[in-house]
Amino acid sequence: MSARVPSVTAEGLAMLNDREKILKALREKPLKTYEIMKRANIAKEEVCQSLLLKMRDEGVVKFDIHGGRWFIE
Repeated sequence: MSARVPSVTAEGLAMLNDREKILKALREKPLKTYEIMKRANIAKEEVCQSLLLKMRDEGVVKFDIHGGRWFIE
């Protein structure tokens, strides 16, 4: 009997890839949302913003309200 591996949807896989792309871009320097979208190749601002907010809630990234930039601590 073989063990079943949980399936990952295409949307879930794309979100994981986008997360990694965002983290890679932010490792270089703090960026504004539009700059992150360009570097991570994310077409929709709503998708990028939503993912950044989720990552902020998880404590992965932070937002500087005065500079308007996202960064990794």
